[in-house]
Amino acid sequence: MNDKLEVQTEARGEGVRIYTLSGNLFGTSEGYAFQEEVRQAKSDGVNGIVIDFAGVRRIDSSGVGIVVALMWSVSQSGGRLIVAALPDRIKEVLKIAMLLDHIDHAETLQEAIAKLDGE
Repeated sequence: MNDKLEVQTEARGEGVRIYTLSGNLFGTSEGYAFQEEVRQAKSDGVNGIVIDFAGVRRIDSSGVGIVVALMWSVSQSGGRLIVAALPDRIKEVLKIAMLLDHIDHAETLQEAIAKLDGE
């Protein structure tokens, strides 16, 4: 079982990007590379971002910081970021950090895409 963060990216329509994560979201070179990839996409005109957490096994405080930083930078530049399919363990970490109520989230990837589409 590989715990290293892996990211799959899918461009969906005009200005929408879906990032599917697997492994651990930690403050590692892979975690920060993911953060930079999302920031670059936003700079390139992507306004709708979905991060699919279904394959994430663990997150540390630096990983939470990455999510918060992305949420803030995307919203400040007029975009929308939705996290999808949070495993119970990750959801609990975000609740304890009192962040879950402040992060746009959806139970499934399909629900997150529908939110972006305005459904």
